[in-house]
Amino acid sequence: MYRRHYPEEHSPVLMQAGWVTWTVLILSLVVTLSTWVGTNSLTNWLRWSAHDIAAGQWWRTITPAFLHFKSFDSLVTHFLFNALWWLTLGGLIETREGPLRLILLFLLAAVIGNTTGGYFYGSYFGGLSGVCFALIGYVWLRGYQIAAYRAVVKPGLFYASVVFMLAGFVHLIGGMADWVHAAGLTTGLLIALPYYLITTRWPQHQEQE
Repeated sequence: MYRRHYPEEHSPVLMQAGWVTWTVLILSLVVTLSTWVGTNSLTNWLRWSAHDIAAGQWWRTITPAFLHFKSFDSLVTHFLFNALWWLTLGGLIETREGPLRLILLFLLAAVIGNTTGGYFYGSYFGGLSGVCFALIGYVWLRGYQIAAYRAVVKPGLFYASVVFMLAGFVHLIGGMADWVHAAGLTTGLLIALPYYLITTRWPQHQEQE
């Protein structure tokens, strides 16, 4: 079976990342640094607010994904963890499926995750982790069709991510927006589900190594 060749797919993460991947990461870094040093006005302008969203400030459904709170040590860990996943999986998706697919995934995961977070946590939550969980779910399920995805998010890694998420729900790990993670993971899986169903119904659509 014919298989398209993507020379970038085996490149280092930093070389693989495209303009969408870098734009989101840089925005997240700038916002995180700005809010950490005390720019409360920026935080107030970007955080979730149901009242302000209803008044037309639609960007608040997206921008909490760029906010990272907590003390300096945990903030660095939180940001670096998200940045690594975003660079790896976002770059892979952008390389394989183009920038528009990554933009769609980011926007849907951010809006659904932040709406869920707003319902359960109010205004003060944030971070890219909900989006990253969406990418984990998406890449894992699409791995049944795309060999390069299968090589990055193996079943063990996917299930470990689910266990990590569930550990937050049962309070083995504290300080996480567990419902945002769950909403993100569900979003990624649902977006990938039609491709998975096509692959299982018509195996000839599975991309070969």
